[in-house]
Amino acid sequence: MKEALRKAELEGTAAPEPAALPAGEAGDVHAANASPPSLPQAWSRLLGVLRGALPREQFETWFRRATLAELREDVVLIAVQNTFARDWLASYYRDVIALAARETFGGDRRIEFVVSPELAAAARAQFSAADEEARAVSGTPAAPAPAPALEPPRDPPARALSPSSDVVLNQSYRFDNFVVGPCNRFAHAAAVGVSEAPGKAYNPFFLHGSVGLGKTHLLQSLCYALLERDPSTNILFLSCETFVNHFISALENGDLHKFRSKYRNVDVLVVDDIHILANKERTQEEFFHTFNALHSAGKQIVLSSDSPPKDIPTLQGRLVSRFKWGLVTEIETPCYETRMAILKRKSRERGSELPDEVARLLAERIDTNIRELEGSVTKILGYAALARAPVSPELAREALRELFTVRHGAPSLDDLMRELSAHFNVKPADLQSRRRTNAVAYPRQVGMYIARRITRMSLDEIGGFFGGRDHSTVLYAIQKIENLAREDAEFAAQIRQLEQRIRSGQG
Repeated sequence: MKEALRKAELEGTAAPEPAALPAGEAGDVHAANASPPSLPQAWSRLLGVLRGALPREQFETWFRRATLAELREDVVLIAVQNTFARDWLASYYRDVIALAARETFGGDRRIEFVVSPELAAAARAQFSAADEEARAVSGTPAAPAPAPALEPPRDPPARALSPSSDVVLNQSYRFDNFVVGPCNRFAHAAAVGVSEAPGKAYNPFFLHGSVGLGKTHLLQSLCYALLERDPSTNILFLSCETFVNHFISALENGDLHKFRSKYRNVDVLVVDDIHILANKERTQEEFFHTFNALHSAGKQIVLSSDSPPKDIPTLQGRLVSRFKWGLVTEIETPCYETRMAILKRKSRERGSELPDEVARLLAERIDTNIRELEGSVTKILGYAALARAPVSPELAREALRELFTVRHGAPSLDDLMRELSAHFNVKPADLQSRRRTNAVAYPRQVGMYIARRITRMSLDEIGGFFGGRDHSTVLYAIQKIENLAREDAEFAAQIRQLEQRIRSGQG
């Protein structure tokens, strides 16, 4: 079953219907002569435990569109709607789900995820019935109806993006809850300026920075502010990949007129991950003319990227020039004080107060990624609720054991990042960016090679840490460093020395 689901995810085909739980594999929570629960029943029981451990908004957001695809003695396989949900749940909720599964079914099981839009859609349709059963099992009272922002409304609200947008605004991303520090103060002020004078203050507004530093928060905050200022503003917010796919489809269908009409008749165009234009000559040509049409009409253009315009490979010089017409600004890695403020803010938003000693522990340990900081708060508070224990440094280390423990005493990826940054004199943000200059690419490849040797992380997880790269990129880097080490004894010795310094740096 699991293999069939994985194949469905990779090939984009429909996933098979989930099989009923075989007899004898329901976990030791059942008596030997009792019938095992069906998958919906097992999922309802698991939801009942998770409901009591997580804030309502988190529970509704992440588990309303998920379902149990398989339950075995050693694994819980959960189907989700898309790759983003899979990656987020795997990164920030895996341990919480594992603890809930232990309490629900008994025994320890691996928690795995598979993308299956069909199963996830069916789960959403059945959520109300399963939800009622979960409440009955857990004894929790019925909660009020979920907030409108957690479920697509039947009628577009007054402050809605263009229907063509592939981004749903997250109501928690606002200017008033964006933690401002030295790393992002100018970018924040510029985004506020654009929201107050679209098409005039900075046009285009080009925001760049590494993964997980707050670009998405700023872009969505800007859109919210524009819609609050004028609800009729026509904002088209989408990823560059969507733009590319729409353009290819228009070419294939001979429908360029409709394509151009959609993109050139908006008040604000927001394109995330514009660096995806790299190596796409015809799409760059089309975007050039789209840019000119909007800019000459006084419409606001907002772009985000992992890299500044000049570092996007094979980007046409005229596009680089136009991207620099307005303002190009960077979000940098947060300083210690900003990290502490983020941790405190995020814990309060979840109805808890993170003890200072725990906040300090996390701020010292996680120094390259705001998204990881936020995820760590989610993990710790959920773990504490399920374990029915107060939040403490010891509990934090247990909840985030992948961060604090490694194979045979090896350091974490953040320790690796610090040593790489110091050894090669390159910023951590650059190592996690899309920049491909040799001064950045070579240290990044060395980092991927050492990460594979000293951590338990998969190729996909290592690639995600180094700027969202896929497993094939990591595998290529590992093979390249291995080949260089075989051919050059001096190089091999240098890599061994670097690895040893990283290992010995573990306190």
